[in-house]
Amino acid sequence: MESGKIKQTVITSIGVQEIDVTTHRPYDPKQIYGQSQVDWEIRIDMDSLRQKRLERARAAMKRNGLGAVLFFQHYNIRYITGTYGGMWQTYDKLFRYVLLIGDNDPIMFEVPGVDYICQRQGAPWIKDWRPAIIWRSEFDNKYDIAKKFAAEIKELLVKNGAGDVKVGIDLMDAAGYQALQEAGVNIVDGTRAMQEAVMIKMPEELEILKQACAIQDSCYYVVDEMLRPGIKEVDLKAAIVAEAYRLGAERFEQITMATGGRTNPFWRSGSTDKILRYGDMVLIDICLQYNGYNTCYYRNFVVGERPTPLQKQLHKECYDLVYGAINLIKPGNTTADVAKFWRDCGYGDDGWGSVSLLQFGHGLGTTNHEPPFIDIANAISHPVPFEKGMYLAIENYVGKPGLSEAARLEENLVISDEGAVVFSLYPFPEYFD
Repeated sequence: MESGKIKQTVITSIGVQEIDVTTHRPYDPKQIYGQSQVDWEIRIDMDSLRQKRLERARAAMKRNGLGAVLFFQHYNIRYITGTYGGMWQTYDKLFRYVLLIGDNDPIMFEVPGVDYICQRQGAPWIKDWRPAIIWRSEFDNKYDIAKKFAAEIKELLVKNGAGDVKVGIDLMDAAGYQALQEAGVNIVDGTRAMQEAVMIKMPEELEILKQACAIQDSCYYVVDEMLRPGIKEVDLKAAIVAEAYRLGAERFEQITMATGGRTNPFWRSGSTDKILRYGDMVLIDICLQYNGYNTCYYRNFVVGERPTPLQKQLHKECYDLVYGAINLIKPGNTTADVAKFWRDCGYGDDGWGSVSLLQFGHGLGTTNHEPPFIDIANAISHPVPFEKGMYLAIENYVGKPGLSEAARLEENLVISDEGAVVFSLYPFPEYFD
């Protein structure tokens, strides 16, 4: 997977030249592997990726003074173990969890029953499997069950010589938190360590992100082909979902869609049964997941492909905000440089005293939002240096009071030695030019 330079003399259309021949270029969005495994080409080495991610998690734990981590969030579990429980086990379920103690192998706690059996069959690289103790109950025994969970965690920590270490956690309800404290587990915030671990992408991760973007490119082609007056927003969503799953997507974080008058103010709740009319502005953001890695990029369309001068103006202003930021994203600059650019363009998102998510940048990977984050409210006072291997989404919104419509655009990119390389390749419609 690592690109290596080999000097080789070749005959080209302009004569004999000595050039660098690379085995593969992870930072080139056009250098993309097929999705299946073959015997004639080394593609994405998933065994290597799993091991490298585990090593990065361990290193981040040590840098943050953690002797162990106990994670429930599906993306942290996947990063550390390479296991995937399915869409129904995401976010706040607390049904499965992983305990990583120092340099030991991860201990995976899986939903008892068929999940426990199937996951063990599918992921033989995990050596220590245990049935999860699930305390999801609305009855009086909820805390009693949580105490059983905490006692097992404490016992494992003590057994591995880590009874008094700091244990980083990511997501916990009140019952689990209280039970761990009463059991004498020294729990602290473990999210910072994982954010450090995931921020720089490895070549294998970039290959997966390219393929994820390729799936989304195809989804937008389908949208472009079917746009016409009389269809509904949900018709577009159905076509997107069908195309994404056809090409191997695992799940969706969200499909944000707004059309016509629902673009200003911008309704980000998702598609509705609203009928599209001729001339409607269409704003779509597809956040899909492929092999554990996420996309998040917007494109805008006009029903009938004949935008008004105002629609063209809004689209151009938004495009300039996105690419003005992208031109600043390179090693040597920081997130503050981008935030100041947006502020100097006249945007005062910090006036809310928080983050509006309208002029925004965020990392992408096994989560939809991960560092580095870029916003006017915080990045100027707390800048983060841009580094090679960071993978980001840059998204901007241009909506003005009194107008019926707005524009919102977004690109996904990786930072190379030279600067930002865009991976989201579906073109902006020419009719906006």
